[in-house]
Amino acid sequence: MIRFLIIYFSLFAYFMTGELRAQYCNPFEIEETDFKSETRVVKVNAGWYPSWLEHREGQLKYPEPLPPLKKWNHPFMKDKLPSAMHEDSYASDISNMQGPIPENATVQYFQVRETGKEFSGMCPSFAFVDENTMVTLSFGRTNTTLLILDIENKIKVLDAIKIPGRGHTAMELASKKARMALFRNTSGGAYFFLSKENEVIIPGPEYSIFYIPIKNRRFERDRMLQYDILEEIEKGDLLVEGLKAKEGRNKLTAVMPDGEGNIWYTSKMGVIGVIDLKNFRRGDYQNKGLCPKTYSFYIGGFGLLRKIEHFFGRKYDALEDLEFYKEGMSDVEYRRLFREFFMLDPDTREEIQNSFAVGPDGVYIVSNIALYKLRFNDQTKTIEMDPKWEETFRTLGDQIYPNDGTQKRGHLNDGSGTTPTLMDNRFVIIADNDQGQINLNIYSQEDGQLVNRLPLFEKDSSACENSVVAYRNSLFIGNTYNYVDPFKFNDTPGGIDRYDLNPESGKFEKVENWPFEHVDAKTATPKMSTKTGVIYVYNRHEESDFGHYDWQLTALDYETGRKVFYIRPEFGKGEFNDNIFFLMKSFSLGMKNYDKKVFNNIWATYTFGPNNSIYIGAYRGFLKFSSDTKP
Repeated sequence: MIRFLIIYFSLFAYFMTGELRAQYCNPFEIEETDFKSETRVVKVNAGWYPSWLEHREGQLKYPEPLPPLKKWNHPFMKDKLPSAMHEDSYASDISNMQGPIPENATVQYFQVRETGKEFSGMCPSFAFVDENTMVTLSFGRTNTTLLILDIENKIKVLDAIKIPGRGHTAMELASKKARMALFRNTSGGAYFFLSKENEVIIPGPEYSIFYIPIKNRRFERDRMLQYDILEEIEKGDLLVEGLKAKEGRNKLTAVMPDGEGNIWYTSKMGVIGVIDLKNFRRGDYQNKGLCPKTYSFYIGGFGLLRKIEHFFGRKYDALEDLEFYKEGMSDVEYRRLFREFFMLDPDTREEIQNSFAVGPDGVYIVSNIALYKLRFNDQTKTIEMDPKWEETFRTLGDQIYPNDGTQKRGHLNDGSGTTPTLMDNRFVIIADNDQGQINLNIYSQEDGQLVNRLPLFEKDSSACENSVVAYRNSLFIGNTYNYVDPFKFNDTPGGIDRYDLNPESGKFEKVENWPFEHVDAKTATPKMSTKTGVIYVYNRHEESDFGHYDWQLTALDYETGRKVFYIRPEFGKGEFNDNIFFLMKSFSLGMKNYDKKVFNNIWATYTFGPNNSIYIGAYRGFLKFSSDTKP
């Protein structure tokens, strides 16, 4: 019944497409910071797996390089260096750069030494200005720090500014329930992007989008702007009182530019919006005091009649046919009527938890109910569903994916845990939330029709809160089932499934015995380096070391699925030398094996960087893995 109410609730939002005309972009005052950090060179244990050496008849030979993945050159994002979490706007999680290998492997731990409100400092995502300059966000308890870093040799801070944070207390790390709420909150900036012009666009935690340009490896403080889109975001809280109250949950989750240069944003409770930059000249704010316009819509309004039919079994030809709709009804009357008929629990509605993908002809967004391909109509100034997708939605309803309405152990909400992944211009892929066992759902990009629905992992041990990796005709997806407390050891089934396209049937088929041996890749999206010919996972060593399973980077051969090599960073007891009070250590990771636990990525993903490197968030900052060039 709850899921049914969500759909009926969408009706009110259907009429709420809006335009924000007020002066909502303003310079914002920054708090300068003497950011405290230390770059630590870590002891490295790197080596080859016996099964790979046996496969190569004892020779230390790497897998053959793979053909580079042909990528869309997004006109407003970097074309060779990553500028968003999933490597590119397609969320392919594929890099054509080389990753690190055992030859002269090095690991640096960028250790945040902030305490108090700036603790713990984990950096979950990365973007690159150039081969020697990187941007990241360091998340503290209440404050977040935006950093520009020199990464050419030993990592050092070039510039730092504070932006508003998510506001958590120290005790939230001590309580498992509070920790879970904290890590189910994907707002606050993790899904930021860096434009081709080196402008950082951040979805802030308090209904603001921050525009922060970079010049000469410094933030241009006199050009920074804050877009206050609270008025638009409120449209997602039509029946939820107290948006501004402490329990307000409708936070911004992600931002990304479309092919026209407009900035799209999403909020947790279903608001999608567009900042119309295509028709805005960059100098109009400084010269005329003008702001670009923004337009928003509630995602529940798309495909509404089909969703009603799907969940209620009742078919309507038009909105006017609904029993409680009355012509000429005012907004106030409509709102009151909904409150009388459907007292909706604030914890239930159509939500957007993850980021989204962008292609040349549309924006792909998944909610906890359906998958959508959207576009901004520059003539009518409205957000609309792609016409072919709309026809498929109306006639077949394929995009409404299987969902039992529960939150799986290893998911952040009660829907798909994946960012949509685009496979060149053919398919878009998500995982669903089916009962007992989730599925891989593969759709046509052109019309949204379902191509394949394929079971993933094992019955009652199946979940995915990471994204699908798409390389040419192959798909890879990791199991996150039972990964429920990132601060603790989680007994998880793990596993990676691979499906390849059969060119004769046009359907995807499971590749049996891949990987060759069991792999638990629950903590971060697996990613591929075509130049190295491997898929990297961040996982735990199979054998315990004094009661702790150490964290490491593991490489899997694309062809065979065999484990090829590992790179394992290590601190001895007391070597991390953290500067926080022992109670904070105890409340968070626990005192035992603390110097080993600090390599925990706490669900952060990783990003390929220049010069054979990988960057991954860690408990007190981030790690940089790098090495020699592959022979």
